[in-house]
Amino acid sequence: MISCLKPVRLGLLSKAQLVRKLSNAPELFKVLSDPVKMTERGIEVDGKEFLHMETRNMCKCEACYGRFSHQRTDLPYRGAMDFPDIRVSDIGRTSENYISLKWSDDHEGVIARNKRGNFGPDPIISRVENWFDLTCRKNSAQKFWSTPDEDVTKRWDYSWVVKNQENTIEFLTHYMKYGIGLLVDIPRHLGMMEIVEEGLKIKPLRRTCFSAVDLVRFKPNPDNVGYGSGPLNLHSDLPYFNQAPHVQFFHLLENTVIGGDSYWIDTFPILKELSEKRPDLFEILKTIPMVWRYSPPGTGIYQLSRQCVVKMQGDEIWQTVDAPQSMDPDTFARTTSLRDREMWWEAYNYYRRLVDQEDRIFSRKLNGGEFVMTDNFRVFHARRSFFKTSEEQERIVSTSYMDWNIMVSRVLSTEKGDSAFLEVREH
Repeated sequence: MISCLKPVRLGLLSKAQLVRKLSNAPELFKVLSDPVKMTERGIEVDGKEFLHMETRNMCKCEACYGRFSHQRTDLPYRGAMDFPDIRVSDIGRTSENYISLKWSDDHEGVIARNKRGNFGPDPIISRVENWFDLTCRKNSAQKFWSTPDEDVTKRWDYSWVVKNQENTIEFLTHYMKYGIGLLVDIPRHLGMMEIVEEGLKIKPLRRTCFSAVDLVRFKPNPDNVGYGSGPLNLHSDLPYFNQAPHVQFFHLLENTVIGGDSYWIDTFPILKELSEKRPDLFEILKTIPMVWRYSPPGTGIYQLSRQCVVKMQGDEIWQTVDAPQSMDPDTFARTTSLRDREMWWEAYNYYRRLVDQEDRIFSRKLNGGEFVMTDNFRVFHARRSFFKTSEEQERIVSTSYMDWNIMVSRVLSTEKGDSAFLEVREH
């Protein structure tokens, strides 16, 4: 015990003097420098406790963990089924990033002492430390906006963004925070593939029933309301997909029509407000599902899903699913109890009045060569009606989608070809 040791007066000493003083008090030095100790439930590492079973599953030795894959290779490790009472039996060498352990199954290996040991060297560890919460879509890392400020409406010069990886990551992390990112001054000869896959270097695009890239322009008797000239209410895209894509790309190629302004709204602060003021209605929207459908005749397309407006991950708001034009109230009425429908419509109408408040929206008439990324799980988009005064006038939009993790890979990974092995061998 420290209280039994002879006092050591440290005072205002240099680092060298401090080392000499501590070397003369080995018991004290051991207590102060010992970062790992056994506990009843496992081990404590630098103040963080890990369970016995956790440590066995955390083993990073090259027999358990692939040097080239960074995946577990000791499968099938059945854990509690084979060793229900597995325990750390001995603590060995401790280095800056790793700790040697021995378990009651006689396995000897190493676990990561910190994030560096778990993820590898820079630049990955720095990016993980900076953006782990953001890339995991934690609400605390996102910047909700109820009114569009200069961060929300910021225009990013395309040439600057694609100049290097650091600039690209700055733009993408801005997009992840606010759920929207606006690129301007894109060379007019560039298409969706060139902008996303070659410029931003994130791929592949996600193919949907509208193909990988969809060209949206006015046509009479459209098989999708987006191809018309009327207004589109605020909505998320593809609610009739059970797993809709997170990321929407919207590239304005030409816009010479009268009207046709685009606008956006962040739904997450609305849901947060709803959960605080009317938790009863919030609970209904996250527990009673609506039916969503897209089935234009003669197209061979029939997309159908049954999903709640609000989706949660634990206590985190994860996704808002809502597109009035794709709602199927007939099927909803025939497959849902009367009591549930009464509650759902009350909750939905209350929430929708909040969504449609004009003072919350960010509105802009996009010009040719402008490009918007939106978080399809969070930020709704819409369009005002437009008309033409001559045949030459056009509003042409290229749209596409991507899954969230594809974009996250661009933010967290090194450039292709740069290896970042775990430093277990140096332990």
